Amino acid sequence: MSQYSGWAQVKRRMREKQPEVSDAEWESRKQAARTATEAHVLGHRPREVREGLSITRARER
Repeated sequence: MSQYSGWAQVKRRMREKQPEVSDAEWESRKQAARTATEAHVLGHRPREVREGLSITRARER
């Protein structure tokens, strides 16, 4: 047996530790995490492209 837990086990343990959190709240938290991840990824890619082309952003003063 593996020493690692699957996502289903991890999620089940989290829910067991916080039984007061509703299904709607879990879904809201999941959506917020997804949105934050997408924002990070969308912001990170243009930076990689600029750095690869040795282009810097001009700062407004």
